[in-house]
Amino acid sequence: MPELTPTPQGPMTGDEMRRAFGWAELEPTDPAVAGSWGTWRLVYHVGEYGLDDGGTLMISWRFATDWGKPQFDDPAAPDYCSLHTDGRASLSGRFDTKAGMRPWRKSTVIDVFDDGLHAGETIVLTFGDTSGGSPGSRAQTFCEDTFEWRVLANPFATGEFILLPGAPEIAVVSGPAERLVCIVPSRADAGEQIEAIVKAEDAWGNPARGYEGTVRFAGEGFEGLPEEYAFSADDAGIHRFDCTVGDQGEHRLTVRDEALGAEATSNPLVAPEEMLVTRVWWGDLHGQSEETVGTNTAEDYHRFARDYGCLDVTGHQGNDFQVTPDNWAEFTRLAREYTDPGRFVVLLGYEWSGNTAGGGDHNIYYRTPGEPIFRSCHALIPDKSTVDSDRYPIEALFDELRGRDAIAIPHVGGRRADLSRDDMAVVPAVEIYSAWGLFEWQLTGSLALGHRVGVVAGSDGHKCRPGASYPGASQFGAYGGLTGIIADELTPEAIFDAIRARHCYATTGQRIVLRVQCNGAPMGSEITADGPVTLGIFCAGTTGIRSVEVLRAPLGTSSSDTVGQASSLAPVNVVHVHDPLADAPLSDDRLRIIWSGARILGRDRSTCWDGRLDVVGAMLVEAHAWAFDGPQEGMTEIAPEFVEWESITTGDEDGLDLRLNRLEGAHLRFTSGPAQFECDPAQLGREPMVIEAGAINQRVSIQRMPEGEPPLSVTFTCSDEAPAGTSAYWVRVTQDDGGHAWSSPVFVDRS
Repeated sequence: MPELTPTPQGPMTGDEMRRAFGWAELEPTDPAVAGSWGTWRLVYHVGEYGLDDGGTLMISWRFATDWGKPQFDDPAAPDYCSLHTDGRASLSGRFDTKAGMRPWRKSTVIDVFDDGLHAGETIVLTFGDTSGGSPGSRAQTFCEDTFEWRVLANPFATGEFILLPGAPEIAVVSGPAERLVCIVPSRADAGEQIEAIVKAEDAWGNPARGYEGTVRFAGEGFEGLPEEYAFSADDAGIHRFDCTVGDQGEHRLTVRDEALGAEATSNPLVAPEEMLVTRVWWGDLHGQSEETVGTNTAEDYHRFARDYGCLDVTGHQGNDFQVTPDNWAEFTRLAREYTDPGRFVVLLGYEWSGNTAGGGDHNIYYRTPGEPIFRSCHALIPDKSTVDSDRYPIEALFDELRGRDAIAIPHVGGRRADLSRDDMAVVPAVEIYSAWGLFEWQLTGSLALGHRVGVVAGSDGHKCRPGASYPGASQFGAYGGLTGIIADELTPEAIFDAIRARHCYATTGQRIVLRVQCNGAPMGSEITADGPVTLGIFCAGTTGIRSVEVLRAPLGTSSSDTVGQASSLAPVNVVHVHDPLADAPLSDDRLRIIWSGARILGRDRSTCWDGRLDVVGAMLVEAHAWAFDGPQEGMTEIAPEFVEWESITTGDEDGLDLRLNRLEGAHLRFTSGPAQFECDPAQLGREPMVIEAGAINQRVSIQRMPEGEPPLSVTFTCSDEAPAGTSAYWVRVTQDDGGHAWSSPVFVDRS
């Protein structure tokens, strides 16, 4: 339903519109704690024109919000919304995620029938009415300075909606601290001064700005830290500590708040050694703010990326069809002003958001600010005076960018990129992971087309939390990713050039240190080889490393007319698996079950894995969630005979770690929508049992766990006889907590 401003009497002031079409008020207007339950009462006062029989009232929220969906059917269930009028009309309510115009899409729609409403009468909506037993309405899980309740009226029953002035709004603020996070640089020299960062987060991943706990440090290799530190209100939940790296090797810093019962260990810091000689800079290259379809302002976005996301690099990628000339000027200003070489870099860019039929989503980045924007269209830009600068389809965009210092990176979110149309003069890498999920098929699909591309990851966050993009309770099903960028300097030019050269790798959000060399050449390189190739791998994880897979795929195995089908992906060969616990005995009581995959390649890809595991012939002693993405998912009931859970995957993995009183004689029955199977766990060997469930890599695996804890880092080499033609070699790391890292490939030509 479009937002229009009818003018039955010509242009009207705000007061005149209130009098003519009505107004709305909200109570309470106190700040809401993110993710909390509450009750909010919105009252619409009918204006002089009335609200005719067949008319409509609409309360619209931003697309990005994950506020609980109002429902009108069950007074005892969460998010019940009651509806009342003191007029003679009848009312019916519904919630529609696409009723409003982008970005105000999520709307509560009230239909008026049987009679109209007159001036002075009211419609009262009680969001989270608890009178029938409902726990209330759940506020959105992320912070926002001005959460608006836009109210639109269709008083004449014509379908033309009038946006009422003075939209009610409230602030959404962080909750109490529940966990700590500790961040250090990934590489530093012995004796170098660095910053160690400690921050507190609430249950939903927001900075706990009210945190005033006391923390103590542990860990060798960090000199000059205080014995303890008491956070104050001025810290606003985060503090940077100057310290010095003591000596060479790997270092991890642990911080603990005894009173809170929270402990965190930092990412690894590696002092120079043979396998790691350059710097690793961390970037979340992809997100949006309220100028397009996100939350809070673009300046808030950049400030969060630098100060709370603790990033080295960021990119702000607004949907092009919403970026006005004034927006672009502001984004350019922010890229210039927030870039501080040696500390923080902003790559100016935008998301070219053409339909998949025209090429699909691609993130555009410039080496330096000052470049123009070339949009796919002006769909939501009122001023069409710059429409001549549009470039559609994507071939027209590539023609424009080829002569500039610009790169384009295919993205999967709503509009899936059409990889078959990518121009390798402009496209150096593909995005394989974001808050939308895991898309490793973007790499294998590109390789199948003969494309020599690297990999990146980001969040595509809409919640203004770049670098710390938790999924909340919305359609974003995963924690946001990060790109490790290998460059000697932290400058826009060095960062841009490293990505263009494919000297970068992707992670699922963990700051995993990964170094890959093929015949001495770094990731992203193109080399020739007459005989075997030797790969050297160093990896330092944020938790123990379960496996490092060396993968190989041939280039150019698919034609452009098959891309977009699962069968179009390049065949992947597992050259080598480094399993640090390969020789450890198998446990006689511990199991891990993992499910993964997506329903389709495109939009609405989520797979629902809500299910149950029954145990017969033994008892379930312990059950722990594995790699679940947030409080909205997890185990719902545990008993000695079964465990139940709620879970969605969007290409990523979720699972359970289980301990039975014994495996011998036990029988398991797994029941979920995509897959059902039974097994006797005592019969499982070292390799997992895998049950394929169709669609896009939907599968379940179950395995006995080896005894012992996996190491925090591994170093190894392996060799492979490269086949004729061109092959891509890359590495996939799997941590014990489900975190992953993927290197950009090395391309080996063998005649």
